Amino acid sequence: MVSSQGSRRATVGISGIGYYLPKNTVTSREMAEWTGIDESVFSEKIGIKRKHIAGPDEHPAEMGIRAAGRAIEDAKISPEEIDVIVYGGLGFYDYHFWSPAAKIQGEIGAHKAYAFEVRNGCNGGNLALSVCRDILVGDPKKEYALVVCSDKLSMAVNYTDKTAVSSFSFADGAAASVLKKNHRQNKLLSYASITDGSLVDYVKVPCGGTRQPMAGPAICREDCFLRVTDPAALDGIFAKTYLKNYLAVISDALKSSGHTVRDIDHLFTNQVKKSITDSLLAELGLDESKTMRTMKEYGHMGPVDTLFCLARARKSGRIKPGDLVVLAGSAIGFTWAAMVLEYQ
Repeated sequence: MVSSQGSRRATVGISGIGYYLPKNTVTSREMAEWTGIDESVFSEKIGIKRKHIAGPDEHPAEMGIRAAGRAIEDAKISPEEIDVIVYGGLGFYDYHFWSPAAKIQGEIGAHKAYAFEVRNGCNGGNLALSVCRDILVGDPKKEYALVVCSDKLSMAVNYTDKTAVSSFSFADGAAASVLKKNHRQNKLLSYASITDGSLVDYVKVPCGGTRQPMAGPAICREDCFLRVTDPAALDGIFAKTYLKNYLAVISDALKSSGHTVRDIDHLFTNQVKKSITDSLLAELGLDESKTMRTMKEYGHMGPVDTLFCLARARKSGRIKPGDLVVLAGSAIGFTWAAMVLEYQ
């Protein structure tokens, strides 16, 4: 529960949530054919059977607009009531030097909303929730915020690069949530995060920045996709720090909310390989019923994952009044973050 000192502050809760998935799909069998990797690596080790892929005319902002519309409808408000829009995307925007948040603001008709982006990899959704909560609590004039996560991560995948097998599960989609000040249900309680900058250069798309411009004289096509530098070394580092940092942010967020691991009713994480989720549940002492795995049918959609899991769990009736929910993720950088919510 929130402390007596914090209970006098304004609270913020999720009043609406929605998501969008493109119709096109790719199966593990197809990916096995493209890569020459046995299908069992996809279906058993990674844990994916299929994923949704955006068409050539479907772009992150457009998918975000669709998810935002559904979240607004679920919240039963008008777009004109929204005060803040925060877009949290991991991958490519529709254009460089461009604002997807502003595009969404204009298209949905949220004309009074201030719109901007945050970039924190797969933790973009959690960070956006935290930023919006702080804005609503800190400004008496603001009542509603909209968080939108949308990504076309399939564009970053090079199926001929077997060193980047961790990216083969990358998929496309969008999720959005409406936050309301003093909304008694689905309250955001606390947030915690960690960054280990020593890992920053292991994972990146090399071209398109100032070091290797798109207009350079000798662009290597492979550099336009996600690259993993020395995957064996990265795996070794992850074996020591990845799970430790994941557990640390969950523990810190729970402690700040006045709860412990024993109070967790649902843990929704970004959808990385199956073994990581297995280890996380084992270390926390949680059984399979406490989580939701969407990797098998939907792949890894970056910052979309946690809100997508939350939306599907809510829609299916899995979340009951009084349940404590933890949204946790890891991201390039590398960063780890967790948000604790209380459903009422």
